[in-house]
Amino acid sequence: MLDGTIVGALVDRLTDPANSESAATFPTDRAATECPGLYSWWGDDVALSMLSDLFGARMPSLIYAGQAGATSSRSQRPRSATLRSRICTNHLNGNIGSSTFRKTLTAVLLEPLSLELVRAECLDKASNAAVSAWMRAHLRIVTAPYKDRDQLAEVEHAVLEQIDPPLNLMGMPSTPIRVMLSALRRRLG
Repeated sequence: MLDGTIVGALVDRLTDPANSESAATFPTDRAATECPGLYSWWGDDVALSMLSDLFGARMPSLIYAGQAGATSSRSQRPRSATLRSRICTNHLNGNIGSSTFRKTLTAVLLEPLSLELVRAECLDKASNAAVSAWMRAHLRIVTAPYKDRDQLAEVEHAVLEQIDPPLNLMGMPSTPIRVMLSALRRRLG
């Protein structure tokens, strides 16, 4: 059974832009991100304008949220990911096969940045660098440590139900933005 007070505190932390830091300098406090937890991604005016134009709807500043380090629901094995490793390695510096969020952004940025795929779910080196640079220039991050890896996936689900970030797909209700986003992502393989 989830503690509603804990979920509420995590929602409060993740939805407060005063807690955000630039993706360009993340993490400013490395020690605070060497644990599992939740994170939210925020767009600046340029990112929100681009997303709003693409989807034909005004986008909120908080565009995506996720978790790092939850115990695998399939194998029941603990994962070793931390907030820093997930955000820095997979989201900011990975390829689209290692990050759902990065795949989503690539689908959105494919034409505006003239990105090139070398094969399904894999950008060429220059395109991958362009996505990373765009993220660092236009996004901010909030992290919320949560050390119980066994409960983290359940906590993430409860938090996502409350904040409903528009670019989250899995387990979220269908919306016109999510339908369009799913179609854009299918182009990437």
